[in-house]
Amino acid sequence: MKYEVGCDWCGQKMLRPQSKIKKHNFCCREHVRLFSSKKENPEGYAELKDFSNISARMTALNKKLNPVRTRDETRAKIRAKHITVGNGRTYEKTRGRHTHRREAEKKLGRKLLPGEVVHHIDGNRRNNSLDNLQVFSSQSEHAKEHGWKGGDAR
Repeated sequence: MKYEVGCDWCGQKMLRPQSKIKKHNFCCREHVRLFSSKKENPEGYAELKDFSNISARMTALNKKLNPVRTRDETRAKIRAKHITVGNGRTYEKTRGRHTHRREAEKKLGRKLLPGEVVHHIDGNRRNNSLDNLQVFSSQSEHAKEHGWKGGDAR
């Protein structure tokens, strides 16, 4: 079944199946270009380019469309499945952030500053216990701990 929609630029009526009806519909590519142009359509361009707080909007949309996947229990199952891959060379993550950075923030009682580096004292990237984490003020300080010359990170 097809539905009648109008072009957002010129208003021309078109028949489209429901699966092809979008927020903005156009009769030709030229009208897509004009609608998306800052010079030709300053108000519409501002609407299209409003990316403020997009992360929060995407999180809310994902929770709405995928409520089961975003539950803590489901996240824990997915995390447990992925944690054993990578031969221990990867850093564990919790809710999209490196766990060792979260734990270091708990230890310090504040957010990490830009440039601060979290070091695993025993060298085990999966050991995120508070007594195994050390915070350096910069990558060069961290490199000195490892004995790298001139910050030659490997």
